[in-house]
Amino acid sequence: MNSYFEKNKYKLLDKLLPLMPESKSYTTNIDGLLIVKRDAPFQSEVCLQQPLLIFSVQGEKRYSAGSEIIDYKQGQIVFQGTPMPCSSYVLKASKEIPYIAMVFAVNMQLMTEVIYSLDNVDISSMTHAYSSLGKIEAGNDIIDSFIRLADLLNKSYNDIKVLSPLMLKEMYYFLLKTELREKLISFAITSSQNNKILKIINYLKENYNNHYSINDLAEMVNMSPATFHRHFKMVTTLSPIQYQKSLRLLEASRIIKYENATVSEAAFKVGYESISQFTREYKRMFSVTPKNKQ
Repeated sequence: MNSYFEKNKYKLLDKLLPLMPESKSYTTNIDGLLIVKRDAPFQSEVCLQQPLLIFSVQGEKRYSAGSEIIDYKQGQIVFQGTPMPCSSYVLKASKEIPYIAMVFAVNMQLMTEVIYSLDNVDISSMTHAYSSLGKIEAGNDIIDSFIRLADLLNKSYNDIKVLSPLMLKEMYYFLLKTELREKLISFAITSSQNNKILKIINYLKENYNNHYSINDLAEMVNMSPATFHRHFKMVTTLSPIQYQKSLRLLEASRIIKYENATVSEAAFKVGYESISQFTREYKRMFSVTPKNKQ
């Protein structure tokens, strides 16, 4: 663990803990920033998680995204560059030493502005796909950036409105000086292979209940089917078919829970033709049958 983090951890806790009296997630006045407190081990439900950056201030957590599992602890940063089916489990937390984290929705616009302001970015090198997921130890500059953002949470609304975009750009700048650099650039630059895969992901999110072949999807981004399949799995850890299946099951879970749909109604609405197949795959993903969600 970074000794600089050890020295400054309590600065962060002193600024964050008064804002979190209960064990839950809190939205903040900094756009895209959640602060999270858990005072006991906690399992989240599977959801479609948008691109994010997690900084663990205290405690340990297991993050499952696609088919990959990442364990991380205090002083570490986890990056996820594409929307992915995810769940998480707080491994180490108590009332005396709760799990504390700062969770940032990735602001592609701010990050892209930082990238294009640099004079040493070789965009032409973004010719292969990078995994969506990464984990690093937070360096000194990034820790200072997080401390300034935590301090800003205690300032006035006008201070936050004016200063938070500048501080977030500072955070992205320091992240671009780490081993996450290529991943960050690959998702921000529109001509990159990762961005082409992101285009298909966004298309599938809007059209999850339709049927597509690998050839259809590959043609949309001018790739061969083999290259497209390889790049898609590199970025998301899932095949295109597995990814679309996850989208369908997540939407089915939502409409069963919130729209009072029957199991068969939900299955047919999201594109399944077999109730038994739907039930089997639903249980595999959520560890319960769809009837238990009603």
